[in-house]
Amino acid sequence: MTKTYVVDPSFDASITTSYFLSIRSSSGGLSFCVLDPVTNTYIAFANIPFVDTSKDNIKTQEVLLKEELLQLPYKKVFFLYESAKATLVPTALYDSGRHAELYSLNHSKEEAPIELVAQKIKMADAWNLFSIPQFMYHLVKTQFESIEFYQHYSPFIEACLIASQQRKQETVMHIGIHDKFFDVLVIRDRKMALCNSYAYSNINDFLYFVLFTFEQLKLEADKTNVIVHGLSDKQNPLYKELKNYLRQAKTTAPTPHFKFSHGMRIKESDKLLFHNLFNLAICV
Repeated sequence: MTKTYVVDPSFDASITTSYFLSIRSSSGGLSFCVLDPVTNTYIAFANIPFVDTSKDNIKTQEVLLKEELLQLPYKKVFFLYESAKATLVPTALYDSGRHAELYSLNHSKEEAPIELVAQKIKMADAWNLFSIPQFMYHLVKTQFESIEFYQHYSPFIEACLIASQQRKQETVMHIGIHDKFFDVLVIRDRKMALCNSYAYSNINDFLYFVLFTFEQLKLEADKTNVIVHGLSDKQNPLYKELKNYLRQAKTTAPTPHFKFSHGMRIKESDKLLFHNLFNLAICV
């Protein structure tokens, strides 16, 4: 994937304190977008692909310090960390003083130092408790005085639950594709029934976990809608193979919650690939 950098002519560097900046960190690099909340329109987007395996996140540091748009002041700044290292805690069981204990229920102790962060998922009546590498956390915190941290479950679940509110008595499986893992979110009658992430290295792994979830929850294939997120087009091998087993599967559309400036000329494929980034502002 090559670098993408598109900015609408309406972008005004002198009034960025009225804009929202969203930044996404994933195994494939760093991306960010700028939202004008007055018009509810995205007016800038960038994707800088790289692989950074260093403990000090050297390449991430370079992008954060060199990209011009990231040096400007913003009204709000959100940092989205895409990782499967998260656990969902029902609000009734959540305790801010027990983060380490609650996190350990689903994840073993990390070798490298981490920071635990929790964000409320309003539509699910649950808290998303997740980890961020400690160096990354403080690196971002140092550059942006006021910043809110999120893990991708938050925009993914919020967006899917909002969409389900018009669909009574429906069962929908949402599948979110990432480079090394994928998420499965099942919504029954407008309520979250399951959300989990699975590591995969090939198509067989992917199909196994999807079909296993159908069996585990006793879902009926002909009565369960399947929506796939995070793919740029329908020619992806994962999607084509999934259609052989679940013919009702379809890919999602770009976010309906925000507009994209025509002058920015963002590709339709990028709107689909970076769906969690573009939906992040609904978590505010």
